[in-house]
Amino acid sequence: METKSGTRFSSYFLPVVLCVVAGCQQQMAVQPSYKPLDPDSFFADGRSARPLLAGTVARGHLRTDVHLFSGKRTAESTGPARPTAIIGAADRGALSVLALTAMETENDVDSFPYPITRAVLKHGQDRYLIYCVVCHDPLGTGRGKIVERGYTPPPSYHIDRLRQVAVGHFFDVITNGYGSMPDYKQQVPPRDRWAIAAYIRVLQLSQHFPVQELSPDMRQELAKQSEAAPAGGQPQ
Repeated sequence: METKSGTRFSSYFLPVVLCVVAGCQQQMAVQPSYKPLDPDSFFADGRSARPLLAGTVARGHLRTDVHLFSGKRTAESTGPARPTAIIGAADRGALSVLALTAMETENDVDSFPYPITRAVLKHGQDRYLIYCVVCHDPLGTGRGKIVERGYTPPPSYHIDRLRQVAVGHFFDVITNGYGSMPDYKQQVPPRDRWAIAAYIRVLQLSQHFPVQELSPDMRQELAKQSEAAPAGGQPQ
């Protein structure tokens, strides 16, 4: 037999329970929006994702500056057709590959698209230590940690060929890859690639700084290091 107090409690508690249950049945997880690639019969093509109108460019992606976004003097050797051209040249023989590579190198810019400041160099060093050091090592000699574990060693930045190559070459290699090196265009934005290229120039200069431009104290220190270096070796 239910008491009067129990009946009164039920009369107050039951509406609260019903409201809570009703609230849980609103299916709030089902949103009136589409997930990527969801079908939709409203449109004639059956796609919920609508294609961009012709000529539409997302904000910040109008890449008309060939120098900044490709590292090239002209846009002739950039874009999706470039890998196909290289493969086609490989089918025609090694000389064709060398000829195409020479054309690509001649098209590389030899200047930076914006001023290189101390802050840019510091940022380039940070990006280098994140993405490049595992292969190229801190000095850029190609003896990184994964090379020590069997990965294909990259060439040293300090060989004559890479010291003399246009700076656009480094930007292009970071963007599109080269040999066993994969491309990093998805991981590294264009301005960061230029910052890395600038830091590579700093590494090269650090190991090949013109002696005549050293201060007297620096020349004296260099002479001491040269005397302390093993026969046939170089000061570290």
